Amino acid sequence: MDVQWIAFGTLCVAILGAFLTMMSRQTDNRNKILNRIEQNKEELNEELAAIRISSYEEYKVLRKELADTVSLAYREFGETVFGIREKVTQVELWIRDELKDTRHTLQGGMDMRHSITDEKIEKVSDRVRQLEIGNQRKT
Repeated sequence: MDVQWIAFGTLCVAILGAFLTMMSRQTDNRNKILNRIEQNKEELNEELAAIRISSYEEYKVLRKELADTVSLAYREFGETVFGIREKVTQVELWIRDELKDTRHTLQGGMDMRHSITDEKIEKVSDRVRQLEIGNQRKT
């Protein structure tokens, strides 16, 4: 019976040893997996940080280009308005100098037409007054 107990004890020790070995290997595998996950996480964080930095740099470049374009557009618009204003002034001076006689003739013609129209209005007014006076006598 002693041999049976010894065999049983050896079997128990063997089972316990196998169980502990299996647990140890699972723990090692688990630790390796966790370490690999952590390593991958750090690599991804580094890549994301690099992407963020490059995106921000690109954003700054685009923002500067946009600001430069807007500034140029404002400047060119101001120059356009200044050019139009200058051209209008030149046209006004040319009209003043070159069409002086035409302007005086045109003004004279308009004054004459105004005088003729005033005379016609006076004649119509006189007729209306005469008709009103004539109608009052009849009544």
